Amino acid sequence: MRKFKPMLFGVLAAGLAAASLGAAGTASAQYGSGPSYSLDTSYSFENKVPAAKPLWSADLDPPSAANRVTYPPVVNGNSLYLIKNGTLVARSVASGKALWSFGTKLQPGSAVVAGSFVYVGGADGSVYKVNPSTGAGARIYQTQAKNIYWLKADGSTLYAASSGGLASINLTTGKANWTAGGDAAGHGEPIVLANMLLISTWESGAITVNTYYAVDKATGKTLWRLSGSHNKLLQADGDKLYFNNDWPRNDTSEYVAYVDIVSAKTGQVTKSLSFVKVSTALDPLYQSPKEVTMDGNDIYIVTQENGVFSYNVNDAPDAPARYVSGDYVAGPYNGKIFFRSANNLGLYARKLFDQSAVYYEGLDNPASRVDFIGSGMYVGQTDGAVVALNVTTGKAAFRFQTGARSYGPFQAAGSTLLVQAEGKLYAFRLPAELTKPLDQGPSGAFMKAEASLIIDGKPKQFQPGMMTLNNRMFVPMRFLMQEIGAKVSYDAASRQTTIAYGKASFALAENSASAVKDGQPIPLSYAPTVIGGSLYVPVGDIGKLLGIKVTWEPGPRTVVVTTTAS
Repeated sequence: MRKFKPMLFGVLAAGLAAASLGAAGTASAQYGSGPSYSLDTSYSFENKVPAAKPLWSADLDPPSAANRVTYPPVVNGNSLYLIKNGTLVARSVASGKALWSFGTKLQPGSAVVAGSFVYVGGADGSVYKVNPSTGAGARIYQTQAKNIYWLKADGSTLYAASSGGLASINLTTGKANWTAGGDAAGHGEPIVLANMLLISTWESGAITVNTYYAVDKATGKTLWRLSGSHNKLLQADGDKLYFNNDWPRNDTSEYVAYVDIVSAKTGQVTKSLSFVKVSTALDPLYQSPKEVTMDGNDIYIVTQENGVFSYNVNDAPDAPARYVSGDYVAGPYNGKIFFRSANNLGLYARKLFDQSAVYYEGLDNPASRVDFIGSGMYVGQTDGAVVALNVTTGKAAFRFQTGARSYGPFQAAGSTLLVQAEGKLYAFRLPAELTKPLDQGPSGAFMKAEASLIIDGKPKQFQPGMMTLNNRMFVPMRFLMQEIGAKVSYDAASRQTTIAYGKASFALAENSASAVKDGQPIPLSYAPTVIGGSLYVPVGDIGKLLGIKVTWEPGPRTVVVTTTAS
């Protein structure tokens, strides 16, 4: 079993809500005889985030009381496509001008772009092909049922789901490659893998379970059904599929979260991982995780007690976990986990490598929606305010006041931000800093560092050069080891790099928070990272692992390595 041991504790900002129950003759008697409650929402600062004006706006179908689902427009190049009142409408991203419209009684959210055409589903089960330049279209396929759940494009194939089942449509001929029964449609859009579709569904028996079916893309035949109950595919890594196991907990459950590694070929569970010992303060029945997510080789577990544990799947079973705590919102993203601030008024983040806090300005109400796109963080608040921020620095670029309380997904089309706010679509011009990919951000990303190297008094030249991240210096591991005469080997199966130097030997893995030395996990100050094909490790960790003296001299910007006793 894999066990977690909290290693570092985040510092939380705590808010207190004041409630007063007045007695006879006290202040409450002046304002009423019943109980009263007050939440302090006063602020000693003015929101100085500049207000933005939309480039344009357009009406959308408003969400109904029975259906709050909002469907984002489909963006393709300089145009976007949305369905309003059952009609497909094309608009210019730059101006918002309506370019053309097509059809009636079309299914909301069914538009997709594949190749050079737009495809859309009708309420009668029809599938239409529309020319994006002219808006001219025609029906190319008719499903067996009178509705379309969703359309999914995959190269030259379009998958159409209806209550009648699932159809694979050849976009060149408009004919069905195959059709499958009603159960094949599942309860959501499929996950498209190399040779299969993963379709999620739930099934009732003695208990209701969540499961997945693997369907062959070529034939439509079911390849396998995943046993047990699994509600989320965390990651697909070649033949390895990582699923969150959500089988109901019982009073003998020992761990908070369970992750199963499943063979994509057979659907069989090849390995089960257990994470985070249950807390003695809570009943095991009520300790299912709030969230389980995966980023590369790291698995993140959010507990009912608001602890966020991360663990690398390549680490030794008893390696310590990274740990932060807070009212979890999202992450990891940009090397951070995001939390609600005290009283749910605003957001902040903690960096994973040192847990330092980043605060996001201009947020002063509960967040209804948060999306991350490149260097941008976009927040829709329940008071109607929309705020665009730099995810790395926390600085707000602009805000805009809508009348909405809920939002569809924020979308970026080049330098234009698209905002869905309860029956309205707004477009805003994004500043250049928010359109950059993360690795070009002003901070928080690895950057080249000019530095020299001295080994036992002899100057050397780094090949490749050193890197820096948030004032932390990283050295190319293989180069440095070879320069001091250490042996370096790499095992592709375990993805581990092994270093042997004198009597010392240890193993490292990309993104792993600890090294393995003499069979024991050794915590690192920052997980090794591959940059440009080379594995980089913090300077400070090298000496600890090798048993030699390695120092960083900031004045002359030099790494000094001493392998012999002074």
